[in-house]
Amino acid sequence: MRRTTASPEYLKENMGSALLELMKEKPLERITIEEMTAKADVGRSTYFRYFKTKEEILAYKLTALYSNSFTHDIRPVDTVSELTEMIEQFFSFWLSIRNTVDPIVASGHSDVLSMAYSQIVGNTQFPAEQEYVNRFVLSGLFGVHHGWVINGYRESPEELARAIVRKVFRFFQ
Repeated sequence: MRRTTASPEYLKENMGSALLELMKEKPLERITIEEMTAKADVGRSTYFRYFKTKEEILAYKLTALYSNSFTHDIRPVDTVSELTEMIEQFFSFWLSIRNTVDPIVASGHSDVLSMAYSQIVGNTQFPAEQEYVNRFVLSGLFGVHHGWVINGYRESPEELARAIVRKVFRFFQ
């Protein structure tokens, strides 16, 4: 039996990368745990130790990509310009990984994005009142993001941020 000193995060990211690679060849439903773990060079027990479903692996991978891209947590904002900048950065991130996101959405697994959004918000500690506000905002951003992906990313992150702030968050002005 092979022993490894790799961190759990490393192993989980490898499984996510392997799964995304295999999704280029066939649908997620047809990928076996054995294929994915072999490609990731981990044992089956590693998969079952950390995940219940392949969708959880993909959500973890998206969350890890997000965490690696941002050095700061989601934070409360006080001005319209801060809100616009935060939303623009958020959509710029998703645009930067569109080659990862598009196959997930195209295969009918948009729920993976929703899971990732929940994990991103769940990793941030706020007082209960602020947590609910963040969940509300991120749920809305998820809806916008999903529509943006389906519509082929017609707008830039800047255009989306300005439109959201101008139309949805008028109360900030």
